[in-house]
Amino acid sequence: MFDQIFGNYLVHAGRISKEQLTEVIEYEKTVRVKLGLIAVAEKLMTKAQSDEVNKLQAIMDKRFGDIAVEKGYLTEEQVSQLLKKQGNIYMVFVQTLIDKGFMTLEQVDEALNAYQEEQGFTHSDMDDLVSGDIERTVRLFLPANEELNDRLCGIAVRTLLRIIDSSAYVSKAYFVDELSADNFAMQALEGDHRIISGFAGSGDSLLSIAVPFAEEEFERVDLDALDAVGEFTNCINGLFATDLSSEGIDIDMVPPEFYENPVVLKGKQFCVFPITVGGSVVNFILSVDADISIN
Repeated sequence: MFDQIFGNYLVHAGRISKEQLTEVIEYEKTVRVKLGLIAVAEKLMTKAQSDEVNKLQAIMDKRFGDIAVEKGYLTEEQVSQLLKKQGNIYMVFVQTLIDKGFMTLEQVDEALNAYQEEQGFTHSDMDDLVSGDIERTVRLFLPANEELNDRLCGIAVRTLLRIIDSSAYVSKAYFVDELSADNFAMQALEGDHRIISGFAGSGDSLLSIAVPFAEEEFERVDLDALDAVGEFTNCINGLFATDLSSEGIDIDMVPPEFYENPVVLKGKQFCVFPITVGGSVVNFILSVDADISIN
């Protein structure tokens, strides 16, 4: 998900084009990151040292890591750790940008620093972002210290990526008391906690969930399309309820509800988690131990 989050930032910042981002994401599937790039990115070697080892490879017929160790630039342990990072999505994305000639490593570092400042992220936050770990990334974009929020949102995003759109990505969540939506599919969970969750859309944005889930083409967000979104929400909540049940927390799911026409959601500081799915933004709505009225 890092490539989509940071890649779209680069597009909006005018550093690369939308077409270049699409090309990068398609091409990165075939990339194996060069060890030298990782070593420089991790600040274990300088670019000059990396270039030197690359040139020596051409005449010594040895692996980059073996030469770097012989030259005293890296230890065996450092090489082992770098090899483990060759599949890291951050490294793959950066390597692809460079291979395509769209950005240099220095330009990527500069853009990362600008993004960090814009988002107000700490160095630890950035470690979470580039880790490629979905759980760590999702928590980064959620309001702090809301355990049930974090867990359910994490399940929602993982399920979206697995079933609906592997290119989906998140934006920062926020709390509100009121939200307008053109359509809404929701489900309540009752028991030891009162939880309401669902997807609110603008225009036909919910089709980005309904169509791939139902494997059916809907012309608009009608009750059939909302039924598909509701079933998908039910899948998410079912996984969540199972997790809670294993911890001795009693939760029952009630049937989903659908709102085909514009509605206003009102409640006490419920969570709105924007997720870009199939190029459209949908809002994952979540309220824990508080009710939401729908007008």
